[in-house]
Amino acid sequence: MSTMKGYYDFAKMLKETVTHSIDQFYNKKTYWAVIGGGIILRIIQYLYNRSLTEGEAALALNIIQRSYGELLQPLDYVQAAPLGFLMLQKFMTNLFGSHEYALRLFPLIAGIISLFLFFDIAKKTINEKAIPIALILFAAGNHLIYFASEVKQYSSDVTFALLILLFALTILENKYRYKDIFLFGCVGAISFWFSHPALFTFGAGIVVICFAILRSRQWDVLLWLCIAIIVALTSFIINYSIALESLINSKLFAASWHGRFESFPQVLLDAQWLGYVLLRLFKFPVGLSIYELFLAVFSFLVGCGLLFYKRARILLLLLLPILFTLIAAELKIYPFEGRLVLFLTPFMVLIIAEGISYMQKKAALGSPLVGIVLVFLLLIEPVVLAAYHIIVPRAPEELRTVMEYTDKHYRDRDVVYLYYASFNAFQFYKDRFRFADDYVVGVDARSEWTRYDRDLRQLIGEERVWIMFSHVATWHGVDEEKLFLSYLERIGTRKDTFNASGASVYLYDMSD
Repeated sequence: MSTMKGYYDFAKMLKETVTHSIDQFYNKKTYWAVIGGGIILRIIQYLYNRSLTEGEAALALNIIQRSYGELLQPLDYVQAAPLGFLMLQKFMTNLFGSHEYALRLFPLIAGIISLFLFFDIAKKTINEKAIPIALILFAAGNHLIYFASEVKQYSSDVTFALLILLFALTILENKYRYKDIFLFGCVGAISFWFSHPALFTFGAGIVVICFAILRSRQWDVLLWLCIAIIVALTSFIINYSIALESLINSKLFAASWHGRFESFPQVLLDAQWLGYVLLRLFKFPVGLSIYELFLAVFSFLVGCGLLFYKRARILLLLLLPILFTLIAAELKIYPFEGRLVLFLTPFMVLIIAEGISYMQKKAALGSPLVGIVLVFLLLIEPVVLAAYHIIVPRAPEELRTVMEYTDKHYRDRDVVYLYYASFNAFQFYKDRFRFADDYVVGVDARSEWTRYDRDLRQLIGEERVWIMFSHVATWHGVDEEKLFLSYLERIGTRKDTFNASGASVYLYDMSD
């Protein structure tokens, strides 16, 4: 009897502890703690000061080497970025210098601002119990943290998408005030200069607001919406004539983006394609792994159902940008791929959080612990991964580290052979090192691999040759670094090896 009473007391204590923990989880202090944690995660990644990737370096070279006026022209190295972003980045380098910290400062600021914008939007779109879940997913999002310290516009794409969404929500919340509608048009007009996909979020806002106004039959408000559209559209047309037209018609970009476009009718009509596109969004850009994928997808579907039943306008605001991006992909003007759709992450996260919150509530009716376990399963991997990267920061292509090692061990008359895909990052860093005035750039022969062998054989007779790699192609049927090494082992003797994250250098004696 006493044993049964002990079990009962323990169960009661456990239930009280769990209930108290849940109450604390939804405390407002938790919100600010999560936001503060998100800021710290982004700053730590920024301060790590990893090497520029090949793509970052290509854009950075354009920003550093060109004047403000020259940035209005099509960029070199098959690069594209919004004009406002380019001008602001140029200003940062003029103000603070042409180094990584200066080039990544605006993306960092945009990433931090996004946390506060997302919090405001969460309070307006999802139930209170879902807010901390959404905040944790957003603050700890692997790709959101990474791109907050990348010399690209993807972090600010998220910021401007959230800014547009926030103004659209304000219009609906304040019953279509003239001032709010006009400001919405102005925000859209500015956003187009800083974010290419801002048009998709703005278009979603226009559609939802227009339907809401027509339903309320406030025709005077509709006039103000037309004025807002004209303001935004004028800005877009000017932007299009200056920069976007040449970008859309560029054959280089058409070749670069080939294979990244989805077939829009097929995506909608073929369940297999639709499932693939949706699942890929959960992985990249949302940042969830295969382990919580089923739970996340189910939560997303539940969230869509709940919002459709309770707040259909909110659901449309969150889903239409995805639909418009798919249409743009079908028109071959914007790829539906990875980092280019990072701006869709907050919309996905809000819906997922709404769904898992409802599931947690229902599961907790039987046992609060079961509800906690559901949320834990969704959040554990993103949180653990974010914590891991505090110790081991993200560093995909550490060519600078490899160049530092080469410079330290370089001797006069050494030869440096550079793998062709490392060229842009090498160009960005070469002025920092004494060996980089004399180097050989390898041939690009992805369609004819035997040319690599012929290219390397030109180095026969040299006593010390440094072979340097980063951004290695592995998606054409072979790992090209391994292919190069197989050739090198036949014509030289390896004397030294140095590997860094995503980059490496090998010293070969080819004198015999």
